[in-house]
Amino acid sequence: MQKITQALIKWLPTGAGFGVTAHFLFNHQWTQAVISTFITAGSSVWVKFSGKFMEALEKKAEEKGEQAGQWVGEQVDNLPAKVRKFTSDFQGNYQQTLVDFYRDYKTEGFRIGLPVLDLEDVFVPLKVQTETPENIPGAMVSLQNSFRTSKSQEIWDFLAAISREPVYRCMAVIAPPGYGKTTLLKHLTLTYAKNAHGKYKAPKFVPVLLYLRDVREQITSQQPPTLPQLITDYLKNQPAFAELNPPPNWFQEQLKLGNCLIMLDGLDEVADEKERISVSQWVSQQIISYRRTAFILTSRPYGYTSAPVDEVGVILQVLPFTLEQMKQFIYSWYLQTEIRCRAGRNNSVVRAEAKTNADDLIERIINNRAIADMATNPLLITMIATVHYSGSALPGRRVELYQKICELLLGTRQAAKKIKAPLTVEQSKSVLQVLTLDLMRRKTRSFTVVKVQNLIGSELEKIVGTTLTPAGFLEQIKDVSGLLIEREQGILEFAHLSFQEYLAAAEVKELQQENILITNFDNPWWAETIRLYAAQSDATSLIQAALKNQTVASLSLAYDCLKESKKVESNTQRQLEQILEAGLASENPQIAKIAAQVRLARRLKSLLRINDTQEIDQSYITYAEYKLFMTNNFGVSEASADLSLLPTNFKFTDATKPITGISFQAANRFCAWLSVNSPLRQSTDKLTNYRLPTEDEARQYLAKDNKDISCWTQENRNDGVGIRIVQDQWPDKYIQLLDYLAAGQWREADEETTRMMLKVANREREGYLDFESIEKFPCSDLRTIDQLWVQYSEGHFGLSVQKRIYEEEGRDFDKMCDRIGWKKYMYDVGAPVGHLPIAPVHDYYAQHQTAKNLSTISLLSRRDL
Repeated sequence: MQKITQALIKWLPTGAGFGVTAHFLFNHQWTQAVISTFITAGSSVWVKFSGKFMEALEKKAEEKGEQAGQWVGEQVDNLPAKVRKFTSDFQGNYQQTLVDFYRDYKTEGFRIGLPVLDLEDVFVPLKVQTETPENIPGAMVSLQNSFRTSKSQEIWDFLAAISREPVYRCMAVIAPPGYGKTTLLKHLTLTYAKNAHGKYKAPKFVPVLLYLRDVREQITSQQPPTLPQLITDYLKNQPAFAELNPPPNWFQEQLKLGNCLIMLDGLDEVADEKERISVSQWVSQQIISYRRTAFILTSRPYGYTSAPVDEVGVILQVLPFTLEQMKQFIYSWYLQTEIRCRAGRNNSVVRAEAKTNADDLIERIINNRAIADMATNPLLITMIATVHYSGSALPGRRVELYQKICELLLGTRQAAKKIKAPLTVEQSKSVLQVLTLDLMRRKTRSFTVVKVQNLIGSELEKIVGTTLTPAGFLEQIKDVSGLLIEREQGILEFAHLSFQEYLAAAEVKELQQENILITNFDNPWWAETIRLYAAQSDATSLIQAALKNQTVASLSLAYDCLKESKKVESNTQRQLEQILEAGLASENPQIAKIAAQVRLARRLKSLLRINDTQEIDQSYITYAEYKLFMTNNFGVSEASADLSLLPTNFKFTDATKPITGISFQAANRFCAWLSVNSPLRQSTDKLTNYRLPTEDEARQYLAKDNKDISCWTQENRNDGVGIRIVQDQWPDKYIQLLDYLAAGQWREADEETTRMMLKVANREREGYLDFESIEKFPCSDLRTIDQLWVQYSEGHFGLSVQKRIYEEEGRDFDKMCDRIGWKKYMYDVGAPVGHLPIAPVHDYYAQHQTAKNLSTISLLSRRDL
């Protein structure tokens, strides 16, 4: 029948056309016959067209019919679940119970009497990025945020992309201890339980959160349950969920339909490695069994690398808090804590007090490098805020903070998670104290198990009932507490040097061996250990040792001990203060110099942190500090000093007052001198450079004192008054360029600029930058190179100078070349403004007629400098 129908459709028009044409011809109706002929010809074309047309139409109809049939079948299959959804209150009750169960923000094992806050009131979205497990560090404290890439996102971005990228249905979230992995899963659970996922454009899911440490016994049993069985049994064993009574097979059907988000927390908390591997394999099997279901697994790095889940599609690394995330958390935490402590009152008075306290804590954090590093960890910033709120001033009493952190990590947190620890907190701490003092004496952070096994073994033998080996003890501290990390294969060190220094100070105090510190008072390696010891003891003997030596380092450290110590004998205190304060205006040049050096050294340690790589001074450089620049490094006396650097109101006797009456060039040269001579230049992994602030920086971060005067800035070169400094930290690849520029070695600096730019662009073999490499040249490197050239040439050379000239010449490259003298090879400061850097332009320009269209400066001038 189908073929007959197709034949009729195909041939009926043509046959009818022939019949009509024959009729007109028989009756001599010529005009009508001609018209009929054309129509018949068209119908014959239809014959050819209709065959394929009908064939394609039928094929499409079959496909649509099949899809429609499948859809109807699925709806019939799903009908029982949908009917139950509307006839049962289970899902609504389940989600409300989730809200009640997970709403609290808790730090497991850390309680000192403050009210419990709502998680959603203080939660700060975590940043994540895709990474391989081997490249994720295990350290609790990381400076990785300083070099954060632009690819960092939030977990919601990956959940929202599931429909486009099915690989995101199975994710593993990996991070060191304290980075907020569990809190992140609680946040997801609460958001879905409140049906608030829509604002993230994420698909709707029924959330299920399981702690693997709580279900590992079932999973590793001889007959492990399926995922729906495990969920049902887990809920029945939880008092809060016990009365919900899910309908039969409810979770089984939801999983099959892909309606659930399964969150499995803490693979690393399955302590036994064999059991961890079994759990990993079970998870993989569940992912295979429920292909439409979304899974998120969390773990510390070591836990995942030792038992990876084969079916995981993407690995997400949780990134440390940035400065802005830290501030956001502290403001939220303080506000909610004040509200809870005031019986729920939320008025202007409560908000003002919360902001005042939060501002105080933030300032203390950003002015202390060690605590600022720790504040990148969400767990540690919670502890820092709690200690601060409880009345322990930071950083002066940070020893209490380190004590609480060590106690939490060594035992109380594991106890709260019901993870059995082989040693008590005090037993673990006693062994670590001996280890850290040995490391301090050997002036090292790193060690191997073999190197310290005898030392640790002798301490473990003193602990009754323990069977731990040195290797087992160190593995426990590394994998469970997080206080130790494996920096390289087989090489261990403490997560932050401050922990090593605190524990060593505690051991010195316990052994009453203060002489170790007195002997090393002039040794910078021991400085923080000495401070932490002074915070727990009488610092009189330490300060007296500094008064005998009277070096800049020892007096600066003595002043720190005075500020942080529990007590200091009054005469010793007066002696120190007289040297440091009155000494600034002393007629004795040596005393005045030492006092000024101490003042400058302390200034550089107390800059206000702007972001992860920049800090700004909140006060003005004094006459005493400027005098160091004038006399010491230029080797001149006040009488013979460079007049261009002298203030107009030349009075070095005003030692403690801000230096005023100087030129922009003098202020800029002071910053250049400080960059070369700063003690912080000894850093092994960063270049510390000092410069004048920008207008925006000076306006946003006002000076605390002398608010009636203005400061020189990079843009304002005409009417500044005082000097404030900004510290930039860059990778050490710029150190050689800085040295050449500071010494005025312009040819060498130009050649170094060429080398650096070619290396950054991966064009060392070619020897020049082409259009594509220039367009992709990193803006951060571009700005850094430009800042160094502009600062050390006092605005004479630099890429931004060339950009300005390029614009002034109407964007005419040939005119710019003539003006800045690129046809002459001059490498002295007498060269025209903008002449340097010239590389890597000239060789390419000489070799190619089109170089002016591809030149570095022509293209870079379009970038934001």
